[in-house]
Amino acid sequence: MESKALTSLRRQLETARAYSAGVRQYTLGGDAIVVPGAGRTISSAYEQLRNAAEYGEGRHILQHAIKRFYKRLLFMVREQPEKVGQELVIELVQSGYLQDGQYGTNTAKAISKLATEYMHIYARLREAHVPQPRAHEWVLAALSVRTDDLLQPYASQLALASFAHDQFLQQLPKERLARTPDERADFEVALYVAIHQALLKSNLDVVRTDLLRLYNQTGADIHEYALWNERIERLYSSPFTARLKRLVSKNGAPYRVLKGMSDEKPDTPELLANREQFIQAYSYQINREYGQLARRLNAGLIKSIIFLLITKSVIGLGVEVPFDLWRYGVLRLLPLTINLLFPPLYMATIRLGVTLPTSGDARKTAHYMEQLLYGDEPPHINVRERAKPYSPLAKTVSTILFLIPFGITVLALRRLEFNLLQVGIFFIFFSTASFLGFRLSGMVRELKMSSRRETGLFPILLDFFYLPFIQLGQWLAGKYAAINVVGEFLDTAIELPLKSVLRLLRLWIRFLNEKYDELY
Repeated sequence: MESKALTSLRRQLETARAYSAGVRQYTLGGDAIVVPGAGRTISSAYEQLRNAAEYGEGRHILQHAIKRFYKRLLFMVREQPEKVGQELVIELVQSGYLQDGQYGTNTAKAISKLATEYMHIYARLREAHVPQPRAHEWVLAALSVRTDDLLQPYASQLALASFAHDQFLQQLPKERLARTPDERADFEVALYVAIHQALLKSNLDVVRTDLLRLYNQTGADIHEYALWNERIERLYSSPFTARLKRLVSKNGAPYRVLKGMSDEKPDTPELLANREQFIQAYSYQINREYGQLARRLNAGLIKSIIFLLITKSVIGLGVEVPFDLWRYGVLRLLPLTINLLFPPLYMATIRLGVTLPTSGDARKTAHYMEQLLYGDEPPHINVRERAKPYSPLAKTVSTILFLIPFGITVLALRRLEFNLLQVGIFFIFFSTASFLGFRLSGMVRELKMSSRRETGLFPILLDFFYLPFIQLGQWLAGKYAAINVVGEFLDTAIELPLKSVLRLLRLWIRFLNEKYDELY
């Protein structure tokens, strides 16, 4: 007899597969959308530059591009939503996000319908006195994610999130983890958000859209719709969700492998019926994930370095070089060179120190999933007891120790004749590089069943020096994602005029083709 976990997983994957197949069949319907070749090279090159400046998760790149399209056409150019569907498909093909010939006019109609629906929600939010920036963000988020799902369905990932949520609900002790009445009331939703963050790497837009779908928030009750958006934003960044995310992440390796397997093997629901065949295929997927890890690490390193060089060049040309010329009359090459080259070189050394998971990790991961799906009892999850609060004296000592690496770095830079502006720029980019390097090493931790820290003297000293910079880099990354000055500059100064010109060029080519047709 099948276990409840096995039955639940199989049914959810079958439902997701049927949904995705239906969407793909629908998008091919109607007349094929003809995409002109003019402007493809320029558009594709710009998108690569824009994505490097964004430094978002790879799976969100298409959604970010769609969101920027809607922001430009619906809110800046003020295009009618009924007309944006075909234009979006053409632009995404020209930019290299979609393959030519894979979408028909049914897709364009569905996109235009979505845009019309959400612009109506936007109008109702404004009538309900929701501030313009919030209404703007809520609508763009859900509209871009739902359009992304129409173009490239990700129902199997949502099925995995639902399955993992059911399992962690049974395995995690709510009474120990939820410390306040509010946390107990939010536990199920916060856990679902944590699973999205830890296992699917979902951004706020994806989490928002999925939760609105799960709780049937269509905008019919606009006040309830607004309350849910506010609740989702609160939970996405709450300390309680962060605690749950850490627990899910530490026990998430088996689910991450399962996600990769369901993405690559459409017959996963059928494999589940045979224990030996499934475990054999699952073990093969583990080795495949390990094999791809090195390539992902190298790709992540290259992308991080490009991101650092782009942002450093913008800040260097916009701030550091003008300041040197104003203050000293000449460029001070040593600080400028160190600030430009040291963070990328430091990131390269981090990559060299990353070790891949072992065969022992593979056996633990396979055993966990086998016990979860085919065992009599679900696998046990170790949940640490809540640590005792630090005393005021301990907090003071910890703060002083935390600041020592910053002080040492400032003294070293001042010896190299860095001025305060250059010291600040070094801190920004070294901390950002430290955090990006930590994220790279996190790819390895995510495929291990345990993430036990090394306790030797040298690792402890490294942690003592670099941990403050990692945490500063994490804080800076959050601020950068919220503000993203470079991205806003590219959107306004380059993308708006560039995409407007390319659009006019496409309309002109279409006009010429129609005139040629009239000659026959």
